[in-house]
Amino acid sequence: MKCFRKGIVLACAIVILAPMILLAAPSKEIILFHAGSLSTPMAEVESLFESSHPDIDVKREAAGSNALARKIIDLDGKCDLYFSADYIVIENMLRPDYADWNIMFATNELVLMYGPKSKYADQVDADNWYEVIMRKDVSWGNSEPDLDPCGYRSMLVLQLAEKHYGQKGLYERALQHPRHFTRPKAIELVAQVESGALDYAFEYRSVAVQHGLDYVELPPQINLKDVKYADFYKSATIDIAGTEPGTKKTMVGEPIVYGFTIPKQAPNADLAIQFAQFVLDHEGGLAVFEKMGQAIVGPSAVNDNDKIPAELTGFLVK
Repeated sequence: MKCFRKGIVLACAIVILAPMILLAAPSKEIILFHAGSLSTPMAEVESLFESSHPDIDVKREAAGSNALARKIIDLDGKCDLYFSADYIVIENMLRPDYADWNIMFATNELVLMYGPKSKYADQVDADNWYEVIMRKDVSWGNSEPDLDPCGYRSMLVLQLAEKHYGQKGLYERALQHPRHFTRPKAIELVAQVESGALDYAFEYRSVAVQHGLDYVELPPQINLKDVKYADFYKSATIDIAGTEPGTKKTMVGEPIVYGFTIPKQAPNADLAIQFAQFVLDHEGGLAVFEKMGQAIVGPSAVNDNDKIPAELTGFLVK
């Protein structure tokens, strides 16, 4: 009899609590694609946004910016917001067929990251790093240029370094180094440098800062951050996989600028605008990016201002 009564009480409790549980669970979702280099700040932005919007669940997918753009194009990837580590990816791959507008919001710079187990960590600096990574017992890497902006930017940095340091043939010799490795995403390089599987890797400064890893700060003439050297950056180019299979696209060196958009086929566009508003708030998302090592650019529109949702225009620098 006691067991029967306990069962009745438990059943009643479930009936009473069930509506409360349903009310507490998020009833809406935002599908967010973003560059791997934004993983750490986006995790905090997601947490802050969800705390003030308990009815919305942000579902993030991080990968190389080019790979995610192709997912939107080729695989009909359902995406409400797309954040690229290079605003040019949105211009070249998504506009005008898959997106109407593009907002620039942050910058970064390339560094040579290393860890506690890296060989010659006590010797490497801004004057000799290119010589250190060429040593036979040193391993180093970068992300895949066809999939990730950090990958093709690493190649551009090497080309610029050849010119800046007067080291003829450096670029080709570096790519032929027997212990040079390529990984699909830049964020994968972090774990390998931390473990000692790689001695050095080209990475965004913000990622190195977020993971507490040491890095060589490269000269502004080659780190792709300083607009003062934009003309010199343009002297470096690399061909990567184009939008259509079998095609190529030439990427030209230029200052690093992140961009985002809401794709035309976004299933939850109204919710995406709410998230975008939070990201563009200097006391919201932009504050998180700054705290984690990324300087703010603008935010400002790329080209067509009239196509940006009215709810976002008030956050833009004109």
